[in-house]
Amino acid sequence: METNIARVLLNTNDENKQKKSLPPFGRFDPAVMIDLFPGPALLVDGALDIKYQNIFANSLRGPLESNDVVLKSLIARCLSNNCPDSQKAAVHDSKGLRHYDLYAFPLQQNPKSTTPLVFLFGKETTIEHNLTNALVDSRQMFKDLVSCSTDFAWETDCSGNFIYVSPKGILGYTAFELNGKNSSELVIGNDGRNPFDTLDKINDMELWLTRADGALSCLQISAVPVMDNQGKWQGARGVCRDITHIRERESALRQSQKREHVLNKIVSTIRDMIIPADMLTAAIRATMDGIPSDYCCILQKTKFADGGFKAEVKQQLGALETADDIYTLCQKAMASWKNTAANRNNIVAFHLGRQKILMGVTGHHGVDNGAIILVRKADDDGKNTDGKNTGCQNTDWRNEDWPHDERLLFEGVTAHLGIALEQAITHEELEKLAYTDELTALLNRRAFGKEVTRRIKHQTRSRKTAALLYLDLDNFKNVNDSKGHGLGDQILKDLARHLQQNTRVGDYTARLGGDEFVVWLEEISAQDAQLKARNIIRYGAHLAQLADISGPQLSISVGIAMSHPDGEQTVDSLIEDADKALYRAKSTGRAKYALHNSAGPAEAEKDPGDA
Repeated sequence: METNIARVLLNTNDENKQKKSLPPFGRFDPAVMIDLFPGPALLVDGALDIKYQNIFANSLRGPLESNDVVLKSLIARCLSNNCPDSQKAAVHDSKGLRHYDLYAFPLQQNPKSTTPLVFLFGKETTIEHNLTNALVDSRQMFKDLVSCSTDFAWETDCSGNFIYVSPKGILGYTAFELNGKNSSELVIGNDGRNPFDTLDKINDMELWLTRADGALSCLQISAVPVMDNQGKWQGARGVCRDITHIRERESALRQSQKREHVLNKIVSTIRDMIIPADMLTAAIRATMDGIPSDYCCILQKTKFADGGFKAEVKQQLGALETADDIYTLCQKAMASWKNTAANRNNIVAFHLGRQKILMGVTGHHGVDNGAIILVRKADDDGKNTDGKNTGCQNTDWRNEDWPHDERLLFEGVTAHLGIALEQAITHEELEKLAYTDELTALLNRRAFGKEVTRRIKHQTRSRKTAALLYLDLDNFKNVNDSKGHGLGDQILKDLARHLQQNTRVGDYTARLGGDEFVVWLEEISAQDAQLKARNIIRYGAHLAQLADISGPQLSISVGIAMSHPDGEQTVDSLIEDADKALYRAKSTGRAKYALHNSAGPAEAEKDPGDA
């Protein structure tokens, strides 16, 4: 309790600062005060024995009886100093941890009694303490949410100056730069309405502001006014989100709506065609429908082994004025391909005689692969067939020879045609890639199954046995974990190269996935298949040196399944049998091979060279 309250109860005098004697014990009855006190109150002696208590002090009885250190210290100080004392205490009882503000007063006992007493009373503050902790946790949670949120939280004073901003800042400003800055300096227009000093609640208001670099940004703002206890306006606080990219994208979409409609029609026409030649023809027709022209052609950039190239006409529709014009157009395209300047214009317009030419260079992944050319002819009056004058012989593509919407559409067609042309050029290569493993260039599971199925059928005519080897790298995971996937991929490619170099014509090698490989050996006996397995296992020592890992070393285990001419095996059944044999080999140790016996379990054998 405060010192002045203690002095009143003890009848002390602050003016003369002289110590007064405690009131005689008989002047008041402590029991009456204890019973009437609205909180825990009790009389205790120096030994912590309770002499009298009210009903609110039951929660303190247990700690006193167990000689609680905090309570014992409070009472000892009070008696030894013969003056009031106070203490914040946290004590345990049957209901858990309780918090108290406790006060101790020494009482002058009857002269005949030698046992000093202490009037101990106070107030339970458990609820207040828990509420305070909850408030602190809540404030910390709010602070954490604001710190990691993509939105921007802020607060301004009554002058519109920022007094709090999110740590990340916004609009190119740091939080430090925005603190103290007047919000009106950022707002553009908006008829004088500033949500940063609003008197009313605002929800999702859109506002354009100036960034630190002078650019404009659109923010979506929600805010509420801040009032003090007397209802006086103190400022505002709220959150905002930068939606500039959304608004810019919507504007671009609106501007290109008509153009995209035509372009989508062209693109869908291209995609509907499966045969590359038909796809290019459909692209020409759709382009000429969207951009009226008298002639259109698609040129392909065909490369030579020595690094040179030529322009090859892949598809064309319409007619030129002379037969030599196509040669001139090809030369023009080749000149553009030779120009590798970074600022090269991929869309050019020029005149060829009385013909207006619009040419776009196509590409894929930044590499030129062809060109598309549109031609409009002029009539005898020097006008195009659409009635426009031809003008000068050399023009920039930005002039009025080709309207702006047609130029933008042509840009889109050129970009998409580069993809279509690349599809035509790489059609055969894509078919090949569909049957190979991307990392090792071996056959994938699908291609392996297709080829081996044919070889199994061939066995009925050749009457020769064959073998399927199932390979697995032991402890390969340790390589990836300790040395990284880069080295792991290098080991897989090294093994694939070894297998490919040591197979015959008619044999097939594939990667099933991960570190698992299969090898089909055509017309081979079981004895020779085991010899092949031993050679592969020996090569594992080279891979182990390449891996150079600590702990269990890298090795190769092999499972063998024989294919017989009169058998009813399939690719899947052979892979399953070889997998069982591989499991058997691994169960008896690493760097082993096992031969699957259709009449019994697989038998494992260690490579003799490892003995």
